[in-house]
Amino acid sequence: MKKAMIAKAEPVAELFSCISHPFRLLMVCLLLRREMFVNELITELGTTKGNISQHLRVLSAKGLIRGRRDGNRIFYGIKDPKLASLIAKVKALYCPELAGEKEHAS
Repeated sequence: MKKAMIAKAEPVAELFSCISHPFRLLMVCLLLRREMFVNELITELGTTKGNISQHLRVLSAKGLIRGRRDGNRIFYGIKDPKLASLIAKVKALYCPELAGEKEHAS
């Protein structure tokens, strides 16, 4: 029984670990609103292209986001629809003033 419980807990723990960094959590929140490209994320988060790219790689490697090329730009969006539900619950608990924001899982 313990091995089965641990096996179920591992992917959830990995998800929480992945979004535990403030920039990655904020990036997920932004991408739940709409697809964005790197320069938009830089502007919203006030950090460097290298920093954004590093965090996008982590989120992508965990299968949480995906990229869509449009000309010279790559637009990033949420890949895992369960993430929208999780973030909505977190917002309701910790940021009730933001809980009513419109979000979509791409």
